[in-house]
Amino acid sequence: MVFLDPKTDVAFKKLFGDSAYKNVVISFLNSILNRKGSEKIVDVAMNDPYNHPETVVTDTTEEQKSSKSSIVDIRCIDQAKNRYIIEMQVVRQKDYLERAQYYSSVALSRQLKSTEPFGKLDPVIFVGVLDFKFFLNPNYISHHILLDQETHEHVLKHLTFHFVELKKFNKELQELTTLTDKWIYFLKNVHSMETIPNSLKNSDLDDAFHILNKSTWSPEQLELYDRDLDAIRSEPGKRESAKEEGREIGKAEGIEIGKVEGKLEIAKEMLKKFDIKTVIELTKLDIEIVKKLKSEQ
Repeated sequence: MVFLDPKTDVAFKKLFGDSAYKNVVISFLNSILNRKGSEKIVDVAMNDPYNHPETVVTDTTEEQKSSKSSIVDIRCIDQAKNRYIIEMQVVRQKDYLERAQYYSSVALSRQLKSTEPFGKLDPVIFVGVLDFKFFLNPNYISHHILLDQETHEHVLKHLTFHFVELKKFNKELQELTTLTDKWIYFLKNVHSMETIPNSLKNSDLDDAFHILNKSTWSPEQLELYDRDLDAIRSEPGKRESAKEEGREIGKAEGIEIGKVEGKLEIAKEMLKKFDIKTVIELTKLDIEIVKKLKSEQ
């Protein structure tokens, strides 16, 4: 058997966004969020993951065109009216935490009509699966909530954030003892498996394997998958090419990068070829300065 990589946009959405297999996303969320007893999720209403993208940036840049950077992958609501945002992030971004908070805040603020009271707001729970190391702590799962600084009282409960860092997870099959570990192992390694290991046999994981089984995908779906996979593989090369071209532009202008006036001139030239974010990364100029240069062009 050949299993597809859930770290691609289309496979992740098919895995966790299919209403016919709600048990898969329910099992994943219960395990990652450590939901037990009366707190367990027993049902979810799925939002269509293939429509209504919400973007972070307002400029028409290459990053905005990238589905991995601009579209919240999965949205669902459980029986207690908790709203979930589940996102797979492959490319490391400096402002990823800001994006996560922005998405969650938008999901919270858009719930109410102008005449409705704030008491009708439902909690928003963000779950980010990251294919890179991000936080300094060694834990591969981290949970972030708002607490009182002195008493640690938890009364601000409408926004919570949970992150899974796949690169920090190094357990082997024989070391998997919890369903949480099995889910993380699955997400990280399923694309390299040829059979379903006995230690991963579970009704919900069986369905997850079935969803990602290549033989169950149509030619049209596989074409979309291949495009996503190619975009992920090409990303490091594109970034390196952009940096190299930026250096060449600087050399051609005969300008020392460390000088502010030189940076401005280089930025002007780079904006003719690259998006705003790339220019900021290479020149280290303030975002407002780069935006102003762009508007002047």
